[in-house]
Amino acid sequence: MRQTMFSDAQSQLKSAEILPGYRYHKGGAVILRELLKKESISYDDYHKLSDFVTRHKLLDTNIVVFHRSSGGITFQSTVMKRFCEENSALWERK
Repeated sequence: MRQTMFSDAQSQLKSAEILPGYRYHKGGAVILRELLKKESISYDDYHKLSDFVTRHKLLDTNIVVFHRSSGGITFQSTVMKRFCEENSALWERK
């Protein structure tokens, strides 16, 4: 079951083109590293961390979610967060 959930998370990241070797990896990795450190970031910080297209890829593919009430950005799901934590080497700076 866990493997299936992680496969779904990996598929979402692939669809968003955020995995290493894909178009939006560099910008996406900056955001994911920050979320792994802080769990939540302000929309202003989110906006400053990467370009428009990368930010919208992460939102449109449900990697992250914007919470209107708090103005914060978090991982969309616990599964996505766990996948990113357990595969943190994917988001390290090269």
